[in-house]
Amino acid sequence: MQGIMKKEYHDKRKKRLDLSYRLKRRTFEVKKIIKKNFDKSIISKLNCLDIGTADGLMLSRLNNYFKFKKAIGIDMCDDLIKTNTDKNIKLEIGSAEKLKFKSNSFDIIMGCAVIEHINHPNKMLKECYRVLKKGGVLIITTPNPIHDVIATKIGYFEEDNHIETLNLKKLHKIFRLNQFKLIYSKYFMLFPFLKLPFENQIESFTRSIGLGRIMSNQLVVGRKSGKSSIKK
Repeated sequence: MQGIMKKEYHDKRKKRLDLSYRLKRRTFEVKKIIKKNFDKSIISKLNCLDIGTADGLMLSRLNNYFKFKKAIGIDMCDDLIKTNTDKNIKLEIGSAEKLKFKSNSFDIIMGCAVIEHINHPNKMLKECYRVLKKGGVLIITTPNPIHDVIATKIGYFEEDNHIETLNLKKLHKIFRLNQFKLIYSKYFMLFPFLKLPFENQIESFTRSIGLGRIMSNQLVVGRKSGKSSIKK
């Protein structure tokens, strides 16, 4: 996998406003998806997997809010994993293309800003479908390819560490190829450096007039076929 983050990424996320903002915004979007797709009475019974968890900050914040039954994150960088101090989540070394979990293990899988680092995204999606329980949900976020190119050209990225940034059309295709039912997708994050006043309202309006493609990030949500066995 190309572009594996190092321990310095954890330090930067605590100091740099742009990295801190993107973490908060992605966390906000994932939280909305979970609340929309799972009844409040069962969320504490759900198992959640975070692929490309880095230092586990997003998983920790979501777990603090939802109180999952299990909250597990995997990443390729041991030094990043060791920065985690939250004992209510479990972080492990692991590959997105060969998940080490049993089939039908998780209700929620999220992979935020990770699929663009994967050599074989199709393998990742196939594995996600395998380890998801029936009715489980996969949440993916990834940069908009247009913004990715611009950021690289202006030198915002220190190095080109993305293998391929997929657009929504390609993401939809790969979800369908791996049997997921597409339940939601959108462009989001109009300005990827800091929060704007009335941000969500501005973005909703921008999407409503067909200009969503100017936003810097994309979100796709898929569901595994079948009915969840978890009771209220």
